[in-house]
Amino acid sequence: MNIIRTHDITLYGGTDEHSIILRPLSDEHLPLLYKWNADPEILYWTEGGKDVKMSYDEETVHDIYGGASQNAFCFLVEVNGKPIGECWIHKMNLPQVLAMYPDNKDVRRIDIAIGEKTMWGRGIGTMFMAMLADFAFNGEHVDVLHCIHEDYNIRSRRICEKNGFTLILSEELPQPQKGKLQHHWRLTRREYIELRREHIPADDIFELPLAELQPSQLYISEGKLRLAKQWFDETDGASFDPIPIKRLGGKNVMTDGHTRAALAVINGRKTAPCCYETAELDWVAYAENVRWCEAENVLSPFDLALRAVPHKAYEELWRRRCCEARSALGAR
Repeated sequence: MNIIRTHDITLYGGTDEHSIILRPLSDEHLPLLYKWNADPEILYWTEGGKDVKMSYDEETVHDIYGGASQNAFCFLVEVNGKPIGECWIHKMNLPQVLAMYPDNKDVRRIDIAIGEKTMWGRGIGTMFMAMLADFAFNGEHVDVLHCIHEDYNIRSRRICEKNGFTLILSEELPQPQKGKLQHHWRLTRREYIELRREHIPADDIFELPLAELQPSQLYISEGKLRLAKQWFDETDGASFDPIPIKRLGGKNVMTDGHTRAALAVINGRKTAPCCYETAELDWVAYAENVRWCEAENVLSPFDLALRAVPHKAYEELWRRRCCEARSALGAR
């Protein structure tokens, strides 16, 4: 009988420097969990309580991960092909936290741990926290993410801040113990949507026919499309976030905004507001993405609108391909 209840979701992300894959946690990863949970320095940061050296034995590890995995998506974190930690998206199980929200809200908590100490302080936790939030809202349609940490854990605070969480409560802890305060952080679905919208000055926006926009991705996520519908107002053109483009190879290549471009098509629009991309991106990679699209006849948002897939399939069909392409380029 398995100790860890596993699942079939794999998440892909990262940067040119750090390719990150979150794989389903399973019993085959127990030796890593034994090692990380036997290290007092790691447990100092992942566990609250008194400032004492602690270490978990194998039975305790079984209890922790066997229990959590019954109501959570538990992942092994790989960076550049090497396991470095683990993380969870857990159905909220703390009554005092559930009491903060209406009964009909789907509230989840995120817990993360980097077990390889050489990877501390590199921004890895911030990146895979973003991947977990993306999956929670786009893949699971969660209403609220709620994270908890104690005041001495500055790295956890920065991870929450950088991912747009709001500090909603700081409560005193009984003493003596490591922390004086326990901080509660919240990110709602609405807040998540607003954080990802484009805010461009009106003078920098211009209208282009949708048929003249070249996609640089092959699929869109049905989950992302669902979120986009929450702010889209077909009667108010000014509310439509502009689509950033870059002139590459004589084409208006979309650098982002593929979901809202497809949403515009679905709602019968022929044109969309656009703006020029100002960030210095990896144009070699974008050119390669355009070649992929051309090879599969994805030549405009009208083609892309026909390629909306469940979020799990989006991770496998698109993000995995991009992750593998980055890794291949890095190996050269």
